[in-house]
Amino acid sequence: MATQPIEQAVQGYTYKRPRRSASDGEFPLGPEQSKTRRDDGSASGSVLRGYLRDLLSTASPDAGGQLTFADVENRHAELLETWTDEVKADLEGLGVNTATVFRLLYDPAGSAAVAGEHPDKDMINAYFAANPDRVRQLGQALQFGKLAASARNGLPEQDMTRPLSAEAMANWYAANMPPQSLFAPGGVVVGAGAAPYKGLDIRV
Repeated sequence: MATQPIEQAVQGYTYKRPRRSASDGEFPLGPEQSKTRRDDGSASGSVLRGYLRDLLSTASPDAGGQLTFADVENRHAELLETWTDEVKADLEGLGVNTATVFRLLYDPAGSAAVAGEHPDKDMINAYFAANPDRVRQLGQALQFGKLAASARNGLPEQDMTRPLSAEAMANWYAANMPPQSLFAPGGVVVGAGAAPYKGLDIRV
């Protein structure tokens, strides 16, 4: 049976989720199993919201803690620009030819490596292996990119500048964004005149 959307509201925002039919249901669980499943799901959701709240709080432009989805976009751009400038300066200092475009793949397990060919591929890979902070910074920039894209694709323009607390915004993302997408692999295209790499989600 086809699913039908259900409109729900979270912190004043409307989103849709599919209605599950009886045929979509899982096998029935006993009372203890059902309670355990609910408790596990609640704990997992709480951890995700806490992670999102802490991440989003770094994008707040003022001490009051309020921010907008446009601030999330700005934070993404700021992180990516800073990371790019610093990494390119480091690589140039090592003798890497940064004028040659390369695609960098990010693994949430904590690594980044060049995809495809580049004359200084081994040196670039060694740089990221020796600088885990640069890998972590890239991961955070990519996460902000995913958050920014999710809001931009799911909200009308007027809601992009509506002030919210980090807690309220975390609740919106938890309800509207698949958690696995936030922690999925990603990457960037690095180099002078780089065109967007559509297989990934960020351009540098």
